[in-house]
Amino acid sequence: MKAFRFDRDVRALVRSVMAEAAGLLPLFNKLLYTSDMIGSQAVAQTRNLWLLFFLAPPLSENLPAAVPGVALWGLHLDPRVLIAVVLTGGRIIEALDDPIIGWWSDRTRSRLGRRIPFILGATPFYGLFFALLWFTPWGEAHAMNAVYIFVVLELFFLSSTLSGGPYEAMLPEIARTHRDRMSIVAWQFYFGVLGAVLGLVLTGLMKDALDFRVMGAVVAGFGITFRYVGLAGIWRQAPRDTPVANVGLKAAFLMTMGNSQFLYFLPTFVFFQASVGMVIGWLPFMAAEILEERNGGAVTSLLTGVALVGMIISVFFLWRLTNTRGKRWVYSACLLGTAVYMPLLFFLGFIPGIPKLLQAVAMAFLAGIPMAGVNLLPKAITADITDYDELRTGMRREGMFYATQNLFEKIGSSFAPLFLALVLLLGDTTANPLGLRLVGPVAGVIAFFGFWMFRGYKLPSTVNRQTLREAGLEV
Repeated sequence: MKAFRFDRDVRALVRSVMAEAAGLLPLFNKLLYTSDMIGSQAVAQTRNLWLLFFLAPPLSENLPAAVPGVALWGLHLDPRVLIAVVLTGGRIIEALDDPIIGWWSDRTRSRLGRRIPFILGATPFYGLFFALLWFTPWGEAHAMNAVYIFVVLELFFLSSTLSGGPYEAMLPEIARTHRDRMSIVAWQFYFGVLGAVLGLVLTGLMKDALDFRVMGAVVAGFGITFRYVGLAGIWRQAPRDTPVANVGLKAAFLMTMGNSQFLYFLPTFVFFQASVGMVIGWLPFMAAEILEERNGGAVTSLLTGVALVGMIISVFFLWRLTNTRGKRWVYSACLLGTAVYMPLLFFLGFIPGIPKLLQAVAMAFLAGIPMAGVNLLPKAITADITDYDELRTGMRREGMFYATQNLFEKIGSSFAPLFLALVLLLGDTTANPLGLRLVGPVAGVIAFFGFWMFRGYKLPSTVNRQTLREAGLEV
């Protein structure tokens, strides 16, 4: 056993030295690979921002809901709560396939390697089912629309995981050093901001000028196009000969959940995504009822655009700060900043003498600062965790780690529309805005749990046996 471990350690060291000697991934290839974030973020943020609003618009819009209210177990669910239950249930059920797909891609043998076949085959369906979400075939307030949305949403989530999970898992394989990974995640962030502009800003304008169906089709086209552009960028760099992880599904999952550093990191992203999902879904309702702006799409686009500007400005300094203070410190500080800041959204519009819209713009800009770090760093941190796992197990299991992270992130974020709908029951009108104002404090409490859980994380920014010993971690 000792000889086996020694041989395994030597192989890991040789791979590390060879990666350093090979140098960084060429900039052009990085740009192509990371440009996928334009399409994927456009898809994700469009769904986060508009799907609940599309299916159950506020009364001030004078639009019918896609589904009727129903009586369930003696309780009456209004259309918005019913839709929130459908979205939450669909997300939780679908999330269970993430570990299976991650484990499957870790074990796949093909002449194209472990990840590429999944991306090639699933991407067209990823775009198709997203576009179909914005159709309600049974017209207004029909129960069959809820069934339709549930089925299409499940198919969208499945194809998204089959395409996006293996794509994401290639990051540690094509970038083996701290600086290379941070360079890639920085470019992913900036391209992700551009995608968020499409999903959070331009979609509001498309919704006002055209309709939701056109908006969905256009965003789906972006998702497909940039996924294939990104794949083309690392077609030659993606490894074809990485040994498969020959371990059963149950054992692979238990090994993943047995990684202590992963367990400290995992809840942080879950809680953060749940809290941010609530706030994003809240924006159109806030614009219509607190700001009392009738052109809600344009105002929502303005606020999300301003928040993105705050993120763009701050991420450069946060990226530089990771080189001096490390990923762990920066990520923890941004988690805490998000938790402290979100409750302040309760006071939006309370400052006398300053127009409500101007107050909203200032708050949106400040919200982008701590959120930048939490959006920048998770993929690089997960890559470090996979390095730590290789030293512990002798296997590269990126697919399983990214998939398990996605599993719990989806479960957490799936509750965002339900939490939002329940809080809005306390008041979602100009005359009674209590629920609208409580969204920020509730989201802040959720984000704080993420910060609290991260305190035990100890991995250094560069993972090897020496740095692990210095951090007090044993392999």
